[in-house]
Amino acid sequence: MINHLLPQIYEHLENQYPKEGCGIITDELKWFPVTNVAKVNTNFIMDIQEYTKIALKYKIKGIVHSHLNLSAEPSEFDKKQCNGLNLDYFIISLPSKELYHLRPEK
Repeated sequence: MINHLLPQIYEHLENQYPKEGCGIITDELKWFPVTNVAKVNTNFIMDIQEYTKIALKYKIKGIVHSHLNLSAEPSEFDKKQCNGLNLDYFIISLPSKELYHLRPEK
C-alpha cells in the first residue's frame, strides 16, 4: 500500500535518528513528514500545528513512526493510539527498516 512512499519515509526517519521520526499518510497516499516535539528520543509527539495544517487539507489515512534499535512490533501504547485515532499505524524499525502495519480494531 505505501511501498512507493518508503524511500521518502526511510530518508526522513533516518535523518531524525537518534530521535524517533514521524509523519502522516493521506488517503491520496501522499507522505508528509511531521516534526517530533517529544522531549525523549524514544517517543514521538507530532507537532500539533503541522498535524492540523495537514488534517485541514487532506483526509489522514495513517500515522508513521519509527522504533529505534527495536522491533517494529507495536507497543501497547501504539495499539491504544491506533485504536483511539481509528487510523492505520505504520511502524518502521531502524536501522533494520522492518515495517509493521497496524490496523485499528473495529
